[in-house]
Amino acid sequence: MPAIPLLYQSTLDTLRANTTRAAIINAHADPLLKDISRQCAELTFLQPFKPAYDELLRLGFNCSHRLESKFELILLIPSKNKQQTLGWMSDAMHHLTDGGKLMVACANNHGAKSYENALDKLAGNIGSSSKSKCRLFSARKSSAFNTELAEQWKKEAEPRHIESHGLISQPGLFSWERADIGSQLLLKHLPADLHGMGMDLCCGYGLLSERLLKTCPDIEVLHLVEAERLALECAEQNTQPWHAKIEAHWLDAAANTLPLKIDWIICNPPFHTGQEQDITLGQSIIANGCKSLKRGAKLYMVANRKLPYEATLDRMLMSHRIIVQDQGFKVIEAIKGAGRAIRQGRER
Repeated sequence: MPAIPLLYQSTLDTLRANTTRAAIINAHADPLLKDISRQCAELTFLQPFKPAYDELLRLGFNCSHRLESKFELILLIPSKNKQQTLGWMSDAMHHLTDGGKLMVACANNHGAKSYENALDKLAGNIGSSSKSKCRLFSARKSSAFNTELAEQWKKEAEPRHIESHGLISQPGLFSWERADIGSQLLLKHLPADLHGMGMDLCCGYGLLSERLLKTCPDIEVLHLVEAERLALECAEQNTQPWHAKIEAHWLDAAANTLPLKIDWIICNPPFHTGQEQDITLGQSIIANGCKSLKRGAKLYMVANRKLPYEATLDRMLMSHRIIVQDQGFKVIEAIKGAGRAIRQGRER
């Protein structure tokens, strides 16, 4: 992402040693951060996505969940969702000191010009430059700050009840405005008698979990696992009626250790990293999830028909079958412990 080093290097070029309290919204790890940190009197990081959060921890930085004080400088890296990014812009301007500066960098093909125009409407008198197919733009907090527009953007980015699926969600989350086709297909083909200890792997805002808890009263414990902290917070709210059964985990499902001794897993794995498609992400999540299952336990997952997850299931020594293929998706049932030999014997 060339926008990130562009933003960080431009920050270094303007900082005066140990005089600035700064924050970075949607911070991503980069070697330049150590130089920025040495130049700042205080540096605060906000990152709700666990893999990116963990990368910052490996560099020796701690992250906050929200901005709680005033800063002379705030850096912002836009997300994939415009409403979420505008909400971050609003939050940043509210937490700047008078005369404080907001700096934003974005790739041209990710909406840079649109965000530049938005900041101009919000703060006025912006500065802008272009480099490496990215735009870098900034504004200072002044009397031109449009507080009414800022409140509108803040409200539009907040969690709220969504009529289409009846759950709490917010911009920036996967399929936040409507139940996605894959999840709906998976729900149609899940057993009606799931019980014991289960896991909703990559639970999002809790669509699958909420529906299952309504229909499967014998579920004893349901682990909600999600890398996006904002989604997990929504999932906890959406499953509040069953809070005694819920254990929520903010985890990178592809890399972190997951809960063990699980009777069944449901999963609609992501296959994008940032703006780019990443098939290996879903494969890593499924492989990691298989480690959590008891012998004989089951995994139920949905995926795009073209995504090659069957090889991963083979590698983890699980028998599997496609329950249904419809609307470009496939629902797979897999069993841990049956092993490749048993499945091949059936095929003979």
